[in-house]
Amino acid sequence: MHIRVITIILSILCFSFIAEKENEYKIGQKSVTYFDKSRDRPLVTEIWYPTTQSLSHKELKSKRKQLFKTINTIPNARFLDKKMPLLLVSHGTGGNRFSLTWFIERMVKEGYIVVSLDHYGNSTFNKLPREFVKWWERAIDIQYVLTKVLEDKELGSKIDASRIGGVGFSLGGYTNIALAGGYVDRTYRGDSKINDNREMPPEFPSTDEVIDFDNDSLIISSYHKYKDVVKDQRIKAFFVMSPAIGFGFYSKEQTKEITAPIFIVAGKGDSNTPIKDNALHYHSLIETSNIYLFNENVDHYVFLNEATKFGKETIPAITIDHPDVSRKEIHKKTLDLAVDFFKKNMLHNSCDKE
Repeated sequence: MHIRVITIILSILCFSFIAEKENEYKIGQKSVTYFDKSRDRPLVTEIWYPTTQSLSHKELKSKRKQLFKTINTIPNARFLDKKMPLLLVSHGTGGNRFSLTWFIERMVKEGYIVVSLDHYGNSTFNKLPREFVKWWERAIDIQYVLTKVLEDKELGSKIDASRIGGVGFSLGGYTNIALAGGYVDRTYRGDSKINDNREMPPEFPSTDEVIDFDNDSLIISSYHKYKDVVKDQRIKAFFVMSPAIGFGFYSKEQTKEITAPIFIVAGKGDSNTPIKDNALHYHSLIETSNIYLFNENVDHYVFLNEATKFGKETIPAITIDHPDVSRKEIHKKTLDLAVDFFKKNMLHNSCDKE
C-alpha cells in the first residue's frame, strides 16, 4: 500500500516537473546548409530545439508582409543539457522547411529537437522540373541530413539516437513512407484507376522544356540508383499527413519491408490527394499503419501553417478552408495525435533525467 502511494506521489511530481519544464521551453533555431557532394545537392536545413534561454534584446520585426503566421524563436540559443528525441520533417511539393512550423513549435515545446529541410529542386525557393518527379531522392535528402546531424559534435551529442521519428505532409508523406521501406513503382501501368491519375502537381514549375517522365535518362538513372536504398532503419516511427503518390503503389509487395509504425492523418474532403487513392490506399497496404480521418469539409492544404490576412488575399487556394473548418483546431487535434503516437512508439520517457 505504501509503495503504491509513493509511486503515485512520484508520478504526480514527475508530471508536474515535466509540465513546468515544458512551459518554460522556448524555441532555439539554427540554420545550416549541408552539401551532398555525391549528388551535387545543397540541402538548406533548419534546426529547432528546446531551450530555456530568453532573448537578451528585442528583435526588430520584419516589415516584409508574411503569407503565413510565424513562430517566435531564439537564434543560436543554448541547448538543454540532456539527450532529446529527434523528428525529421519533410515538406510537400513546392513547399519549404517553414511550411509546418505549427507542428514544429508544439513538438519542440514537448521536448523534441526538430530538423526540417528544403528538398533540393522541389521547394518554394528552388524549383527544378525534374526534381518534382524524382520523388525517391527526397528520402536520400533526409538520410544525408540525418547523418550530418548525428555527426555534428554539438547537436549530435544532444540527440537520443534510439528515438528518431519522421514527419511529412503530402509528397513529404510519401517521403516518409519510402524511408519506412515503401517501394514506389514509377513504371507500373495497370487497370487500377489509381495508376491512371498521375498528374503533375499544381505547384509544378512552368517550363518550356518537355520532360518525358517514362523515358528521360536522368530520371530513369536516378530511379535505378536510389530506389532500393530509401529505407532508413534509424527512423523508428512515422507520422504522415495527406500522403501523396498513391498511384505508385498497387501491391502489398511494395510495402512488405515496412516494419515501423506509421500514423496517417488526412481529410475526407482532400481534393488534391483524394483519400481513396492515397491515405486509405496506403493504409490498406501497410500492415503497421493506423489512420485518422477528418470530415468531408477538410481539404488538403489545411495542414499548412495558418495564413495571415495578406496570405488569404494573395494565395486563397492554399490558405482558405471551408467555412466550417478551423485550421487552428485541425492543427490542435493533429498535434495531439502526433504527441501520443510518438510517445507510444519511440519509448519517450515521461521523466527524462537532466
